[in-house]
Amino acid sequence: MEKEVRGRVIEIEPNSKPYLLKRLIADGSDTALIFMLFMVLSLLVMKTPLASTYDAQYARYMEIQDQVVAEYGNDAEKISEVLNAHEEYQYARFAANLHSYLLKVLAAVIAEALVLVLVPLLNRDRSTPGKLLTGIMPFSEKRQSRISWKQVVGRFLFVLILDSLFWYLLTGILTFLLIPVLRLVEVLLSKKDKTICDFVSGVMMIEKVSYDGIN
Repeated sequence: MEKEVRGRVIEIEPNSKPYLLKRLIADGSDTALIFMLFMVLSLLVMKTPLASTYDAQYARYMEIQDQVVAEYGNDAEKISEVLNAHEEYQYARFAANLHSYLLKVLAAVIAEALVLVLVPLLNRDRSTPGKLLTGIMPFSEKRQSRISWKQVVGRFLFVLILDSLFWYLLTGILTFLLIPVLRLVEVLLSKKDKTICDFVSGVMMIEKVSYDGIN
């Protein structure tokens, strides 16, 4: 297929892979957008009645902590010893952390569903915002066409569970810096520039302009 660029005609291979820089920009843009939505939604969720249990448990364990600190002053070792043995403190702290994580899960589900499901289903290329920006489209190797809605949902669930919720348990907010690095490593190790998510869902990323079925 030929395409005219700045007055000259260039040859484009059918279903050609995008340059690595494009992949980085696309994934980086999607990650940044998800991060911003996640932070906004997290703040909003924490102001709803859904956060009442978290607020109560957080207030209780902070109250106990303040009491122990007031009693033992600057003796950090003794304070730590008493709090570690204080069952109510440990329960309240665990409950607060658990509810905080569940609220973060809710915010993540909404944020990622907007970027990874809603936007792809609303455009014919099944592309996320970052991929629309860079002219990349996900391509189903089995169907030899744009990906189906089932693949869109499947990719969303993979990213949500394995790339987001699992790593957030281990690294917290640093997940948003870690995942792009992991994806880059996965792409560099693959001959087809595919991430683990791409392999599992039977998808490869191609230049939209090189897809004969569209152009």
